[in-house]
Amino acid sequence: MGDVKGNGLLALGIHWAHDASVSVCNGEECLFSIAEERITRIKHHYGFPVQSIQCALRFLGLTGSDIDIVAISTRKPLFPQHKNHLCVEADGSVSGPALKLFKDWRPGASKAGPQRMGEAKPKKSFVGTSWEGFEDRHWSWAQQTLGQLGLLGEGTRYVYVSHHRAHAAGAFRLCGMHGRRVCVMTLDGKGDGLSGTLGIGHEDGRLELVRSTPAEESLGSFYQAVTEALGFIPVDGEYKTMGLAALGKAGLANPFDGMISAYDGMTRSRTRWSFRSFNEANPSRRVPNPLSSVAQSVDFTKYLERMEPTQLAYFAQEHLEDTMVELARQSMDITGTRNLAVAGGVMLNVKANSRIRDEISPQSYFVLPDSADSGLSLGAALEALHVCGTPVRASLPSLYLGTSYTDAEVMEELARHDRLAVEEAGPWLPMRTAKELRKGKVIGTFQGRLEMGPRALGNRSVIADPRTNTVKDRINAILKGREWFVPFAPIVLEDEAHKYWSGSVDYRHMTFAVEASEYAKQTVPGVVHVDGTMRPQVVNETTNPWLHAVLSGFRQLTGVGVLINTSFNRHGLPIVGSPADAVEHLLNGWVDALAIGPCYVTLK
Repeated sequence: MGDVKGNGLLALGIHWAHDASVSVCNGEECLFSIAEERITRIKHHYGFPVQSIQCALRFLGLTGSDIDIVAISTRKPLFPQHKNHLCVEADGSVSGPALKLFKDWRPGASKAGPQRMGEAKPKKSFVGTSWEGFEDRHWSWAQQTLGQLGLLGEGTRYVYVSHHRAHAAGAFRLCGMHGRRVCVMTLDGKGDGLSGTLGIGHEDGRLELVRSTPAEESLGSFYQAVTEALGFIPVDGEYKTMGLAALGKAGLANPFDGMISAYDGMTRSRTRWSFRSFNEANPSRRVPNPLSSVAQSVDFTKYLERMEPTQLAYFAQEHLEDTMVELARQSMDITGTRNLAVAGGVMLNVKANSRIRDEISPQSYFVLPDSADSGLSLGAALEALHVCGTPVRASLPSLYLGTSYTDAEVMEELARHDRLAVEEAGPWLPMRTAKELRKGKVIGTFQGRLEMGPRALGNRSVIADPRTNTVKDRINAILKGREWFVPFAPIVLEDEAHKYWSGSVDYRHMTFAVEASEYAKQTVPGVVHVDGTMRPQVVNETTNPWLHAVLSGFRQLTGVGVLINTSFNRHGLPIVGSPADAVEHLLNGWVDALAIGPCYVTLK
C-alpha cells in the first residue's frame, strides 16, 4: 500500500453499535473502510468490530504499533483506564487526561506493552433482554484483543468523538471544499443525545457547532416510526417507505403538517419521541441485533385505519422533504454560505436531497455517501487527526475502500465446488458479461475492492438488462424477495448520461435522484421508478474501468449504455464480502452467473 502515514499521523476509526465499522485514515486520504456486517454476515451488525480491526490491519500490512490514534465514535470513554485519551464533544470542546500529556506526546512514543487495565463489564443497556445472546459483541470484551493487536500501548492515543461530531467531521473533512466556508448539517434518528446539528466548517479547518437538536425532537425518529408502522424493520426499511411513497396521491391535506418543523436551524417536534427495544416490542419479528424502536410507532398504525399504506408513506415522505428543505434554507442563511455538506442517516433519503438541490440550489452540495452510522468510524478518525494536530485535506475520489482478493484466491474458492462451470475469460470478461446480459441473465459482480457504505457501485453488484421490466421482476423473484415497489437504480456511461436526464451528470455515489427523460422512460423502463425518477451512478473509464468496459460492451451490442445495478445480496443478508459469499449466491440460484475475478461462472 505504500506510505500509509502520509503527512503525519495514522488513525484507526471505530464505530461500535448498529452498523459497526472500521476506517483507517491519514490526513490526506481514507485508506480503508469496512462494515463489520460484511465479515460476520449479520446485517447491520451490532457490536464492537473486532474482525474489521483485524481485517484493516492485515489488508494494509500494519500492526497495532503503526497506529498513532484510535478514534471511537462515542462521547464517553470505553477504556478509561487507558489514560492517554481525549473526549471530543459535539461542540468540539476537548477534555481528558491526555491533555496533560499533549506536549510530551509524539507519534510512536512508548508503544511497547499495554497499560495495566482493570476488568471491564458490560453496562446495563436500555435494550434490556434484547441484548441476550450478544454479550460477546460488547466492547468490554474486546479489551484483550486490542491488547494482543498492540493497540493499547501507552503511546497510542485514544480519542472519543461524539456521535454527531463524527457525522459532521465526515461530511466537512471529505467534502473537498478546502479553504472555503461550509454549512455542515447532520440529521439522524439519535446519537449521544442529539438528532441533528448545524455547524460552520471554516476556511482554516475548524468545525464550529452553532445549533443542535435533542433526540426528543428528531425528524429521523418521525420517519422511523412511520416505517415501523408500515410493517418494515426500523433502521433498515426506510428506503422502502421512500419507495412506497411514490404510489401515494399528491395534493391532499397532509395530517403531519406541523408535527415536525424547522426553526432557527433546528427541528422542533410536537411529539417527544421515546424509545424502546424493537425485539421486546416485536417478539415474533426479532432481528439478530439489539435494535432501538420508536415507541410512538404504535400511534401511526392508527392512520392505516383510514388510509392506504401508500398514502401514509406519501404523507411521511412529503413532510420529511418539506422539513428538510426549510431546514437547509435556514441553515445556509445562518451560516452565511451556499456551500453545503451533510451526513447522518436521514441524508440517505435521495428524494429529499434532490429537492434541496433543486429548490435551494447550493453552490456546492456534498452528501457523505456513507451517511449512516457505518460512516461514523470515518468521521471519528478524521476528527481525531485534526484534534491531534494533523492537517486534514482529504477527499473521496473513490468509495472502493474495502477488501479485495487476488485472482489466485478467487480461483482457489471456485475450485472447491464441483457444481461450478468456470470459464477463465481474462481480458474478455467484460464483453462476455455484456453478451450474457443482453440475453437476460442476472449476473453478480465481484471485482476489485469492496465498496464503502450501503450502496453497491459495481464491484459487489448484481447487474442486468434495463430495457424491459421483465428482468427487474425476475431479480425481485430470485434474489431480492422484496416488495415490488422498491426501485432499481441505473449505472450509466458518462458520455451518454445526457440522454436520460437533463442537468448535471456528476452523480457517482447514488446520493441523488433525477427526473427521467422521455427517452429514458421508453428505452430503460427497468430503472425508472413509478414517479418518473432514477437514482443514477455515472461511470467513466477512470472511476471504474471494469464496469465501464461492461457498459461499453453492452452499448456496442444493444445501443444502450445503461444497466440495472442493485446490491449483491439476498434480501436480509449484507452485501457479499468474500468469494465464498458470492459463490453461495450462485449455488442457491439467487443469480444466474458470476463475473468474479478473471472468470465467468455458471452452474453445470
